[in-house]
Amino acid sequence: MVLLVLLLAEVSTPRRAAARAVPPTDVVPAVTAAYGQVGTLAVVVARQQQRLEDLSIRAAEARSARVLAQRAGNELAGRPFPTASMVKLFLAEDILHRARTGAVTLTPHDRAQLEAMIRRSDDPAASDLWVRFDGPQAVRNVAARYDLPGTAPPREWGQWGETTTTARDLAWFLTRLPVVAHPDDAAALLGWMRAATPIAADGFDQQFGVFGTVPGQPAVKQGWMCCVDGQRHLHSVGVVGSRVVVLLSEVPSSVGWDAAKAALDAAAAAIPVTSVDQTSASGRSATPTVARRAKPVRS
Repeated sequence: MVLLVLLLAEVSTPRRAAARAVPPTDVVPAVTAAYGQVGTLAVVVARQQQRLEDLSIRAAEARSARVLAQRAGNELAGRPFPTASMVKLFLAEDILHRARTGAVTLTPHDRAQLEAMIRRSDDPAASDLWVRFDGPQAVRNVAARYDLPGTAPPREWGQWGETTTTARDLAWFLTRLPVVAHPDDAAALLGWMRAATPIAADGFDQQFGVFGTVPGQPAVKQGWMCCVDGQRHLHSVGVVGSRVVVLLSEVPSSVGWDAAKAALDAAAAAIPVTSVDQTSASGRSATPTVARRAKPVRS
């Protein structure tokens, strides 16, 4: 009996150790330090909520407190950044939500555009959906439903990539997605993110930051844009297992894309991924002229 207990302990202990996640408060400083001095980086690491039924009020409050305790960011987590393609997540979620509630009707072509906008970061699809489904209002709707105080539509109606958000807001959006959105809509959005293509619709290599650096098959969305106020913006967000990672960066326009990507890769590589994260990530059961005129290169 003693021998059996010892053998069980020897087998089970490494598994428990492998499953133990590093706290976000320890992860964020390492990610920030790994990024270096090439530009400016906002980081948030959090735990994604999961939908649970029949919770008492006390249990729900305790669960919310645990979620908040499992979120951490650096000193720039609350600073607004132009979203580039991150706004596509907000746009897709709100269009799916409005279709779910009967406010709009989606055709198979509309749904194909939504998927292309997320998987391939397709800009023409985003511009068309932005115009036809009132993109600025979609941003306001998502900000209200998810409680995102640092998120706002662009000042110029058609410049959807200049929507502003913060790393904290994006992390909270992805954290709350399985709870706030209808389960089928959350599954669709995360599924499209997991199926992101290595090369975007415009030919840009999307494999930087969380995508291509973190092991497994995380649900990712990438964004890039040049140049707003003399800055290049390069963003990467992902859901790795149940962990949410948000990296928003900007570098001077004099810094090339390769250097910006290398810095974001180094930041993402500093994120520890447990065996639980890897298993969960890979084993997942007519347009107006305003939207077509010359604009900064973005995804």
